[in-house]
Parts: sequence; C-alpha cells; structure tokens
Amino acid sequence: MASLQPFTSHGIRYWRIVESYRRRDGHPAVRNVLHLGKTDDVLARLQGTDPTAIRSVACGAVDAAAHLADELGIPGVLDAAIRTAGGRLRKRDGLTVGQSLTAAAIARLCHPSSKRAVAAWAATTSLPQWLRVDAAVLTSQHFWDQMDAVPVAALAEAELHVVERVLARETVPARVLAYDTTNFFTHVATTNEKNTLAQRGHNKQGRDNLRQLGLALVVAEEGHLPLGHVLYEGARPDVRTFAAVLAPLRARLTRLLPGPAQLTLVFDQGAESTANLAAVRAGGPEEVTHYVTALKPSAHRAWLADAVPHLTEVTLSSGEVVRAARARWPVHGVEQTVVIVWSARLAAGQRRGVEQALTKAVQRLTALSPHPRGGRPAMEQRAARICQRQYLRQFLSAEVGEADGNLIARPRIDETARRRLETEYLGLRVLATNRDDWTTAQIIEAYRGQAHVERVFRDLKDPWVGAFRPQFHWTDQKIRVHALIVVLGLLLGRVLLRRAQQRVGFQGSLRTLIGRLALLRRATLVYAPKGTKGGRPRIVEQLEHGEDEELARLVAALNIPVAYTRSPR
Repeated sequence: MASLQPFTSHGIRYWRIVESYRRRDGHPAVRNVLHLGKTDDVLARLQGTDPTAIRSVACGAVDAAAHLADELGIPGVLDAAIRTAGGRLRKRDGLTVGQSLTAAAIARLCHPSSKRAVAAWAATTSLPQWLRVDAAVLTSQHFWDQMDAVPVAALAEAELHVVERVLARETVPARVLAYDTTNFFTHVATTNEKNTLAQRGHNKQGRDNLRQLGLALVVAEEGHLPLGHVLYEGARPDVRTFAAVLAPLRARLTRLLPGPAQLTLVFDQGAESTANLAAVRAGGPEEVTHYVTALKPSAHRAWLADAVPHLTEVTLSSGEVVRAARARWPVHGVEQTVVIVWSARLAAGQRRGVEQALTKAVQRLTALSPHPRGGRPAMEQRAARICQRQYLRQFLSAEVGEADGNLIARPRIDETARRRLETEYLGLRVLATNRDDWTTAQIIEAYRGQAHVERVFRDLKDPWVGAFRPQFHWTDQKIRVHALIVVLGLLLGRVLLRRAQQRVGFQGSLRTLIGRLALLRRATLVYAPKGTKGGRPRIVEQLEHGEDEELARLVAALNIPVAYTRSPR
C-alpha cells in the first residue's frame, strides 16, 4: 500500500510517496513511487500548478494554411463576392459561407476526402480551434448548405480577388503564363439530366466509361501559382476548349496583371490550330497577344530533315546545353519564328517505345495462324494492320510466304528508314512563336515552363494532397463550387511551398511539405485556477517539434504560432 512519507536530505525536508514490500531475505523495505519535492512543491501541485488536462492535435499544415488564409482575407473575399452576386449571406453553425469554404479548401489541401469525412479528420487537427467551432458541426450537410448559398456568378470574381491579393503579397513576376487542360472522371449517373458538365469522352486516367469534367488552368511560370481556372464539359476536345476559354482567361489576366500585352501564353500542341493562333494574335492592345506553342512534328517532317544538319548548341539560363536550330517559316499561313530543339531524354524514351512496339509486333506476326480463315489475303491484311502502329509503319513491313503448306508472315525491317526516323524525328520538338525579339534560349525555356501546369495537375490528381477527387456532387452549381474550393486549396499550398523554398531553401514537392508539416503537433495544457477563490482555468498551448531543425525553420518561415496563452471563450 502506498503512503506519504517525509524524509530529510542535507538538512532540507522533502516528501515522497512510497510503497512497502518485503525483500527476498524477509526484511521489510520501501520503494520510492513518486518524489513530490519540498513542502512548497506539494502545495503548488495541490493548487493546480501542474496541468489538469492535456490534449495534442496535428497542427502544422492546418495552421500554416489557416494563417495564410487569414493573411489574405480569403473568408471575407468570398463573402463579399457572394454578397455582390446577390447570394444569401448567412451563418450556419457559427460560420459564414466564406469561412466554411475556406475550411473546406484547407481540408482539401491537407487531407483530401469526401465532405462527410471532414469532421472526423478535423477532430484530430487544430482546424476547429481556428474556426472556433466544434469539429462535429463540419458535417456533409453543413458544407452542402453553405455551398448551396454560392451563386455561380460569384465564383470567378472571388477567385480573381484572392489571386490579386496573392500577387500583391508575393510579387510574382508573371512574364510567362502556361496553359493546359486535363479531365477528371466522376460517378455521375448516366440518367442524371440536371448535370451538363459531366460528359463522356476520352479520359486521361483511362476511365472512358464514366462521365468526366474538363479543367483548364493558367499557371504563373514562377512558383507554379494557379492564376485562373475554367471548368468545362468533359467531351470537348482541347482545340475547341482553347477557343472557348481564351476570352474569359484573357479578360481575367487583363484585370490581374499590368501590361498584359507584354505577357506570353505558352500552350501545347493539343490546342494549336490556325484559328486559335489567329485568335491570340488578334487580341487588343491591352490583351495577351504573344504565344509560344508546340507544333505536331508529324506535320512538318520536311522542316525536321532540313533543320537536323544545322542544330547548334544553345546554353540555357540554368547552364544546361541543348541542341537547336532557328528559322523563319510560315505557320498556318503566317511567317513566324520556328525553333527545332532536340532532347536526349525525349529521344531515349521514344526509342524505348519503338523497341517495345517492334518486339510486340514481331511476336504477333510470328503468332499468326498458319491456316487463317480467309486464306492468304486475310493473313496479309492482318499482318499489314500489325505493322501500321505509330513509327513502325515507317520501317516495318511483313511478307507473307508459304512453307510446307503453312502460311508464314516474315517481318521485314528497312534499316535505312529506321535510321532516318531516329536521326530526323525522334527527340525533336517544333516550337512556334511570334516573340521574334526573344533569343532561342528564351523560347525553349518558355516552352519548358509549360510543364509547370502539368506539375500542378499532378498535384490535383495526387490522392494525398490537394486532390480534385473525390467529389460527390451531382449538379453543375455544386461541382463549380467544388472546383473553386480545390483551386483555392492548391493556391494556398503553392504559396506555402514558394515561401518555404525562398525563406529556408526547402527542397521537395508540395506533398513533401504537407507531410513534413503534418508531423507538428500542438499540445493544449489546462491548469486549474490559482488560489482558493476559484476563477477561470488557464490554457497554455505549445508546439511540439522535438529536435527536428528543419521543422523548426519551417515554423518560423511560415509564421506558425509557437505558443500562446488564452482563456476559453
């Protein structure tokens, strides 16, 4: 049985809790259970100096995003846009619509999930503390009601004003803008006639059997910050999409950035066409009129053959040396600057693809039945189809012969044509631009910046950070609001990543940053009131990052509160 026992050491009286027991030899003894210290220490414990309750939650990523959202005033911007568009401004569960949408954006950045799962996740984080609500109110019905109050007309204005604040604070030099599109499959039912956005088409994730949404995005070259998005019908091809979204994106950029005529829009060959290039050039004096685009190499084989002997070394700003040739050629009837650039990495990848396709084609030719239905003409037709795959058709053919009464398809490889393919086509890209004043290195670097949009799309399809999916909304209005939430979450994440890179030299992706910040936890210590007259308890919150120096630097760089004391509301 434990008991309280005083003892003296060096003339000082201490107290301890001891427990009696018998040693192996049968003699009684005591073991020390807890050292209480001096009499004043015991009194302090009894008066509540030690915490009476302790709670710990994950806070790093949530606090960083929430602090940035407060700094940018995102909840207020959203509420103002809704008010201007004639929406219903109301509070639900103590939160305005703007606060709820901002909370959903933070949740989407840090832990992509359905709206139904937000409450359970939020209970393990500091998000309810930032919102000053109980996590249990963040139900799917809460988000549904708050999203329902947002007019579609408010979405573009809300995004515009948030991006304006980001550009003002981050001083991003938006000289080159990259444009691209992607799509996301949904589980919207075929019989749902209220939804016009989700349509069947070619899905980049291989889910052609499902209805899908299209998303066009413009991204700043530096920081990969999304400057604007347009959601469109999933069945629309890229060429038509560019023509449809050019006007709204151009109007947004004109309002966002000074001197839009000095900007350059970079897009891939999927959006390149006679009409689209003419539409960009035909912009007004205060609109984006310059571009860098890729052309389809297969449509310009003569240019490639002519340029290969003239490839020269070009040094990029990074120090990398590439081989390229520059000329003035007519593109869709308009003479402009064309750059042929060779990429060793692209060439190696294409050669691997050709080798794999050739191996499979030879295997299929040798596996053809020696007695096909339809006889020799049928085998010749099947062999010709096998040889018609991309690239193979240029050097692979099949000769159908007969041996011992069996039909045999013998592959024939034209080595001269194959070498011509490797030297005059593989690894080559054709770039066209009306930026005649730019150097060859600037043109190549601008086009390479188009990969920044693809990197952002990878974030939107990353199931762990900022993912567009899952989305379980069935009306156009809800899907559009959902897209705004996702893009806002991505914008917060990209700003945090840029600041971490600039301020502490952080090396890693957005997923790595969120994962590192998720290791931070905030401990809440509750102390009983001092004295005998009662009063409010004292609450102290402190950050726990152990001995991790990188986390400590990120805490300072991203303005995450380290510790503060407050009383409960």
